[in-house]
Amino acid sequence: MIHFKFRLTNPWSPLWEVLKNTGGLLTKNKAWEFNVYASNEILGIEFDYTLRTDHAGVSLTLSFFNYTMEFKIYDIRHWDYTEDKWSDIKINESKDWDKFL
Repeated sequence: MIHFKFRLTNPWSPLWEVLKNTGGLLTKNKAWEFNVYASNEILGIEFDYTLRTDHAGVSLTLSFFNYTMEFKIYDIRHWDYTEDKWSDIKINESKDWDKFL
């Protein structure tokens, strides 16, 4: 996992609103998202790269003068830490769904 974050925020601003939200599937297990927010961030950058975790993938977030843009490409599956592999069980289809919560 690689995670880098720098943020300069306005602590007196409660501003946070979704302006744009879009996404879709790239492959059977990979998805993408693009989001734009009105936020309290004056300046910021965040980069995430994860493997072998729930919704592993890459994301980049940039913030400039109260607007934040976020782009993600990620795996839609969950990681099974016991078996050390991607889980084939879909929570809403499992009879034992409560054990995943």
